[in-house]
Order: sequence, then structure tokens, then C-alpha cells
Amino acid sequence: MYAVTVLDSAALSAFRVEHPWLNFPDFVSEVSVYFDDNGGPTRLTAIRTDAEGTSEPVDVSAFGVDTILALVRYAPQGTQGYEDCPEEEQVWAILEELPVSDDTVPMEEVEAARATKLQDAYALLREVTVSKLEALLSSGKNDLEGRRIRASIASIPTSLDKVDDAHKPHFLEVDLWRLVAVLRDELAMPADYELSDNTEDPGFSRDLIDQAEATALSGPVIQALFELSPVAFSISSIGQRNSRYVRVNQAYLNLIGKSWDDIRGSEMVASGVVKGDEARAERLRLLDLDGGYSGQRGEIHGADGQVIDVTISARRISVAGQLYDFEVLTRVDAS
Repeated sequence: MYAVTVLDSAALSAFRVEHPWLNFPDFVSEVSVYFDDNGGPTRLTAIRTDAEGTSEPVDVSAFGVDTILALVRYAPQGTQGYEDCPEEEQVWAILEELPVSDDTVPMEEVEAARATKLQDAYALLREVTVSKLEALLSSGKNDLEGRRIRASIASIPTSLDKVDDAHKPHFLEVDLWRLVAVLRDELAMPADYELSDNTEDPGFSRDLIDQAEATALSGPVIQALFELSPVAFSISSIGQRNSRYVRVNQAYLNLIGKSWDDIRGSEMVASGVVKGDEARAERLRLLDLDGGYSGQRGEIHGADGQVIDVTISARRISVAGQLYDFEVLTRVDAS
């Protein structure tokens, strides 16, 4: 399901009046602006409608940067809604039914069953990705863009285990990388790992949780601690079955050699920084069972691919019914 704001013909007429210098084409009858989970615009589409009422896509790249930015800023004047993606719902259904080892079935069989289900889910996402890219290809792209999109389609792996960060732009272009990253995380996790349920308390509204998160994670004490400490700190959301970066300090970024924009909101394993191995699964198990651990050995990866040995101490904290993992990382220098 994607958040989308639609500017219909009436809204676009008002847009043309307010932005006459942009010479926005009269033949465009509708513009849709799509938003990611954090409320940021991810893509923009447009259609034209002929006298018979037949609609066809319009190449939005021909609008120019100034017009595209103006349309994004004007989006609040449109109608807000959501666009369902049935395939995405099927993927989440598969994730909810992934087998987990309970010692009644050999681990090898459970692992094989999980891998098969995850590959089925990825096949659905790949099909949607190719379909959306082909739709872009048929929307009147120029030759250069057409060659790029065809190369992108040809580059998408047919197998989930072949997906790496080099393929991220192909899925990002159609807003599906987030879900692909979840599948990668699940594939990296052993079959005997399952996160505890993280259902939000229905007594808390989404706005209240967001406000509590902002207050708890951005207060003056935490702010000073993050900015001044030479020790690497990381706060992540455990999600339902995956964890993603919520906040890190500059020492953490210095340790991995990346910027905040590189990892912000990313699944930790899919980001390429955190290693999804048995040691990580054990640390997560300790967080589930004991709420924390101290001095556990682990490995992370720097921007250059270098393996960095660290010790990690962590606590699981609750903010307005939402769980977060707070980690402290110390580099272990080779002797």
C-alpha cells in the first residue's frame, strides 16, 4: 500500500494559474505524487485523457526539474489516499507464515522450507518490479532513458540470494526496495530465530507514538550524548520481523565510513553494515529474552567492505508502546 496524493484536472488548473511561468502542459489531466514510509516524495506520475476518455501515461521527465519540484510542493492541494498493491499483501502473508524451528523438524528441512517461501515472495516482487519498469518504458521515455530502463530490467536477479546493494536502485525506482530488503533480512536469519510480537497498543495513536519517539530520541540530554560521545551509538526499531536504523551518532558513522543519508531508515542487514549471522541472531535472542546484553562480540562492515570487529552492549527500550534497540559499539583493535 502506497501513500499517494492525486492532483486532478481542477487542481492542475489552479496550479497553472499560480505557476504561469512554468508553462505546464494543458493536455496533462492528472498528476500523482507517491510518498515513502517517512512521508518523503519518491516518484511522480502523470496521465493525459483524450476526448473519448482514454487515458495514457505522460513522460514526467519532460516537465523539467522546476516543474516537478513545484508539483511536489503543490501536492497538499490534491486528494490524499492510498494505492493498494495486492502482490505486496501476498508477500506479507508469506512472511507471516514463515516456518520457524521448534525442534520437531530437522533444522535443514525448516531452512529449506523458509528459503522456498522467501523465493516465492521475491518472485512476486520481481514480477511487480518488472511490470512497473515496463510501464515506465512504454510511457514515452527518450532513447537514453529507454536503454537505461531495459538494462535495469535485465539486471534484476531471478533469485533472492543473488540480490545485493548494487540492485537497490532498480527496486527503489518503483518503491519496492523496502520489501525486498525485508526478504533479504529474513533469508539471512536462521530458522530458529523469531522476534517477539510487537503489536502497538491500540490506545496510542500513530501521531502520539511519533511524538513520543521524537521527544525520547531527540531530547537535549540524548542530543548532547549523541553529538559529543566518541563511542558509537545506534538506535534501531525492531519492527515486526526486521530492524531498521532510527538514529546513530557521528561516532557510529565514522566507524562504518558512511553518511546518515546512506543508511537512514534502512534495514540493518540489508544496509550492508550489519552481518546477519548466528552471532547476531543470538544477540537478538538475548534482547527478546533478557531485554539486553553486555560485551558481545560481533562484526560489522565498513563502506569499503572491510570487516570491523566490535564488542556490542545493548538494551531494549519501550517508547509509547514501541520497542527500540539501543546499542553501544566499541571497536576491537587487532593485536
